[in-house]
Amino acid sequence: MKSALIANLAGGVGRTSITHCLATAMAEYGKRVLAIDADPSAMLTFLCGVENPRYSTGELLVGSQKLENIAVKTAERFSLVPSASRLLHTEFKTLDSLRVELDEFDYVLIDSPGGPNSLIGPLLDLVDEVIVPIDGSIHSVRGALNLLDFHRKCAKKPRVRALENRATNWQPELKANFIADFNLLEVSICEGAEMQLAQTSTKSVLTEFPHSQIASDFREIGYLLLEEVGLL
Repeated sequence: MKSALIANLAGGVGRTSITHCLATAMAEYGKRVLAIDADPSAMLTFLCGVENPRYSTGELLVGSQKLENIAVKTAERFSLVPSASRLLHTEFKTLDSLRVELDEFDYVLIDSPGGPNSLIGPLLDLVDEVIVPIDGSIHSVRGALNLLDFHRKCAKKPRVRALENRATNWQPELKANFIADFNLLEVSICEGAEMQLAQTSTKSVLTEFPHSQIASDFREIGYLLLEEVGLL
């Protein structure tokens, strides 16, 4: 099992959409994929068409319920651990046993909360890699740099790479300074109206607009991540 946390402490940079679309792309390649909604706002849960789950990420992290009782299968063929607002008051207690449960999947993607949050540190210690969405704004750069403060303090030190998402306004000097601290994924996500249109349907852009450039970008990134870890 390989795992990645989609994280940036800035809001509005596309963490949830990226998690949703990468999970769909990897499922299209026939992989057993689990997406974990670790954001108390539960936006990924909503986008997957799940409302008021009986069990959620909170129960998973405190160990009161097994993964098999919590995960739901989505219409896009990946499994989801839904979130709820009660996650905000959750403390991690079972990381070692949780890793064992996650091993039934090929790839685990975790959607993280925005802003400095007590969940960020433990989530960093759970995953193999951190993918940081960046849109070229100083807002997103600041959120990415703040995330590094958490990364420096975590025990596991997962790999960190940035993913350019709708990055149309990069100032050359800002980008040069940013890549001094972050490696960029080879593929970026283009700008397009399809993403917002898809979100109204509780389906990803890969399902709603399968032939769009954005869908192609996500499939390419999904393929890249799977190939790197020997899953293709």
